[in-house]
Amino acid sequence: MMKLNCKYIQKILFKGILLLVVCILPFSSYAKSDLKGEFNLHSVNFVQKSIDVSKSDETLYFSLRAYSLQGLNKVDIYFESPSGKEMIQTTCENKKKTKVGMLLGRILFKKKSENGEWKISKIVLVDWEGNCHTYDKKFLAENKFTHSLLIKNKR
Repeated sequence: MMKLNCKYIQKILFKGILLLVVCILPFSSYAKSDLKGEFNLHSVNFVQKSIDVSKSDETLYFSLRAYSLQGLNKVDIYFESPSGKEMIQTTCENKKKTKVGMLLGRILFKKKSENGEWKISKIVLVDWEGNCHTYDKKFLAENKFTHSLLIKNKR
């Protein structure tokens, strides 16, 4: 009785794998060739809404979720000062080498950073093949990625 059940399970498992190979692999090949280089920015979240740099340098922590069909390698994020005269950039790497990345990052704001509302000015996603896609200010605003950080610098 036990041998019969094991053989029956093996037969079903073999048929399941065969069905998977026949049905899924052709679709996967088609999807890769059809969507090569596709990127998607899902979310950006700040841990803090404001930081005080009047006494020392301070670090902003954030999370970012993005996707690349070819595998997400890294993300560059650029913050722009209220006057537009200062720009700060940080890079987050996807060490797990997955297509979808939930990346945790940080960026250092110096003690002398400009006072006021800093905004993300652009986000650049890079895949493992070197393809990249830039999300500029216009895209970020149209898609409600209008995250800002209030820098307090009491002089």
